[in-house]
Amino acid sequence: MRKVFFTLLAGLLFSCNKDSGCYDCKTTITVTIKNSEESFSHSGSDVQVKCDLSEDEIREYERNNTGASSYTNGSLRFDTVMVTVCTK
Repeated sequence: MRKVFFTLLAGLLFSCNKDSGCYDCKTTITVTIKNSEESFSHSGSDVQVKCDLSEDEIREYERNNTGASSYTNGSLRFDTVMVTVCTK
């Protein structure tokens, strides 16, 4: 029984694909609030693992999850910037 267990374990270890085709996609969002006297910024980020996507699909994912917007309400201005970068 021990031999079977170690054989299965060795098979699993050697069959693992080191280049799994997965990407770590880090999205960072920065919100800046400005008024006529001061500015305040806050950032947060999250990492998503994306697998089974082609290089073109992963670059499209980056483009779709990157951008900026602004909103003004009276003297307050809210700027939001979202950047996504995927790496293997």
